[in-house]
Amino acid sequence: MNKTKRNLIIAAGVINLIDIISGLALVILYRINPSWLQNYADYVGYVINVTNFNLVYQLIMFLAGLIGSIFLFFAVRENGKYYRNSRGIYVAGIIIVILTGGIVPWILLLISAFTPDIIINNSREEFRQATEESQREEVFHNAEYEEKKRRIDELKALRDSGAITEEEYKEKLFELL
Repeated sequence: MNKTKRNLIIAAGVINLIDIISGLALVILYRINPSWLQNYADYVGYVINVTNFNLVYQLIMFLAGLIGSIFLFFAVRENGKYYRNSRGIYVAGIIIVILTGGIVPWILLLISAFTPDIIINNSREEFRQATEESQREEVFHNAEYEEKKRRIDELKALRDSGAITEEEYKEKLFELL
């Protein structure tokens, strides 16, 4: 996942959090003292719409929006390393944020949907880190492969020398693999 797509998704989650927290705060303020917000209703048209909802509805929207934002953050964790594995969580997060959030998260998620899902290394340092990481993984897998190959050869030698039976050989080979 490239940085632009990841940052757009994170921004959508953060803006959704701000939106649901402000909506809940406005409803709570309205329930405490309606006259506080009536003076500002002309300046903030959003307040008029929020005050029509009851507190329970706004709490449900808050919790749903919170879960949606958490899903988005979870899907792009560790610089998007697990994005492809978390596709279901990502889609669920998008749906929840669209249902609970304002227009800005929708726009950001729409833009991120059309952003190519490729990794673009923006600097030599990032390229070097990616190369080193792939080399470390390759060395680890090669060492693991060589160790298994060595143990299989030892089992074959034991079987050929008669130290273990064919059944024991198959059993140990199955355990090894």
